[in-house]
Amino acid sequence: METKHKTEVRQLYAGSYNAPVLTGDGTIFCGDGKGITRYEFDESTGELLERESLPEAQNASWMALSSDGKRLYAVNELDDYEGTKGGALSAYEVKRDGSLRFLNRLPVMGAAPCHVDCAPKGQRAKQVYTANYNGGSMSAFRLKEDGSLESLEYVLQHSPEPLSGSLSDGSYPQCAPQKLPHVHSSSIFGGLLWITDLGLDTVEAYRPEDFFENRYPEKSSPHADRSRLLPPRPLLRLHLPEGCGPRSLAFLAHRIFVSCELSNEVAVLESDGAELTLLQKISALPDEKRTDVIQREEMKNHVGGILLSPDQRYLYVGNRGYDTIAVFAVEKSGLVPLQQAPSGGRNPRGFCLSPSGRWLLSANQDSGNLVVMKRDEKTGLLSLSGEYEARSVVCLLFAD
Repeated sequence: METKHKTEVRQLYAGSYNAPVLTGDGTIFCGDGKGITRYEFDESTGELLERESLPEAQNASWMALSSDGKRLYAVNELDDYEGTKGGALSAYEVKRDGSLRFLNRLPVMGAAPCHVDCAPKGQRAKQVYTANYNGGSMSAFRLKEDGSLESLEYVLQHSPEPLSGSLSDGSYPQCAPQKLPHVHSSSIFGGLLWITDLGLDTVEAYRPEDFFENRYPEKSSPHADRSRLLPPRPLLRLHLPEGCGPRSLAFLAHRIFVSCELSNEVAVLESDGAELTLLQKISALPDEKRTDVIQREEMKNHVGGILLSPDQRYLYVGNRGYDTIAVFAVEKSGLVPLQQAPSGGRNPRGFCLSPSGRWLLSANQDSGNLVVMKRDEKTGLLSLSGEYEARSVVCLLFAD
């Protein structure tokens, strides 16, 4: 007998592009989005109701909530915020009704910030971290007691590396004679800060506190030379095979799932606390023989977002080009492909699961629509349910 669920209304925040930004292929994209839009989502029916928009939130391409749900942080993916040659980070208060009140904004001092994260549930957020794609850097911010941004404490800058091999098509972001850094995510998990660099093909883990503790050689001097600030060293570091392009992360105990944008794969890593090991690489693309997925010969695919189901039995990966959500079963031996579910639009840039896990929502940037999919909780499979206009939408975030 099917379980009946009572009506539950959840707050959903959608970020979109509404200002020019330099994309990975070197072109300028200027979206027609609404900044940050707040919806009410009905868990029992899968229906969305738009409530308000914040158009002053420029290029809010990723968002994160504080562990208590009272603050929301959104990157402003810009290449020149107020002459800083970089983007910005914005802080908002989340009111009781779900509406947002702007607190403050600070520059990240790195171009095109595309990801933000803070302390997980159960821990009070004292710091926030952004990944700056075009800047090839990570920015660490200290927070005030009220959750607003206090100061930019540190910018971890990645440096170009020599290109050891040759790419067949010269595709971005590696450009001879060097591989250019493109930091794509900065995620907190297991007490560590995990950083992916799509350009350098690296996954690293740091102690978050290392970006805030005193690292001056002259610790006793209040006038220590900041130019002599010692850079933090990663506790863990793994070079993936050249051309993988690690982008986004999902975590399961000692396993890390990495979406590889350039090789269109999912990499499964394992950490024993002392080193990272590559356990599996599996294609995220549809089988060429399948007929249930529309395929466009002239269109290239780039793997995007990645997330685990609440029960951690299924993994979902976005295909931008084939426009599908790839579904995998998570087994002890590795990932097993189950489905290529049409995203219901073009370029599923971001997607998320509802808090109940009964729905998956896809943000299709190029077709300007937000699609709701019913998720079978037993099999993990997806089916289209509803569609809503959402111009240049790129990221989604539920309030618990």
